[in-house]
Amino acid sequence: CKMKVPRQADLACGNWGVIGPRAGKATFVEVCSEKGAHLLDSAVKKGILATEAANPKGLEIRGKVEGAMLKLGEKWRKKDFEGLGDGKDRLKKIMAETSRCIKCYSCISACPICYCVDCTTKNPTYVKPGEVPPNFMFHLIRFAHIADSCVNCGQCQELCPAEIPNALFMHAQQVELEKMFGHVPGVNMELPLMAFVEEREERARLGNTGSDMIYENVFSPVPKK
Repeated sequence: CKMKVPRQADLACGNWGVIGPRAGKATFVEVCSEKGAHLLDSAVKKGILATEAANPKGLEIRGKVEGAMLKLGEKWRKKDFEGLGDGKDRLKKIMAETSRCIKCYSCISACPICYCVDCTTKNPTYVKPGEVPPNFMFHLIRFAHIADSCVNCGQCQELCPAEIPNALFMHAQQVELEKMFGHVPGVNMELPLMAFVEEREERARLGNTGSDMIYENVFSPVPKK
């Protein structure tokens, strides 16, 4: 993980930087937006909490701890991503690992990025019902829909009963797309490329039909005139 302090949030709270008699008894709060400042000020005025200026030494220590954790994250990212290999070798590894899938949908249910009302992985045109393990198309659909927006929360991996390293696969692909398009999910507030292209059409389709299936009628039989 390269996001140790979530400064894209309104408030970033944690322990790094709390030293001296306050250690273990207080929370370090970074104010990252006007909304966060207003929230904190309102809480103080209502007597919900009390604040004091950060200790300069604590600020220094906070910076050092964050820097050390970022270096550690880079070290593990390099190790894990290189372990996946490249090109066809990476694809073979992902296919081998995902072959343990029991199609429980935990990865999809827990994902903060998945929002489709009608999940394409449940469309029999793409994924055969009742087939376990599912065809690799099941995973390809998820990679195609999520890889450009993955925030590396890890829930798809944490909850997988088959212990498939889903987060590693997904985030490794997101990093490659980040290199290509420059979009950092969870940090850049504009939509990623794929969402930017399709978001308006998907929203309109959902409003008009109650379904956001992009290819809903592509394989339906054409009625004879």
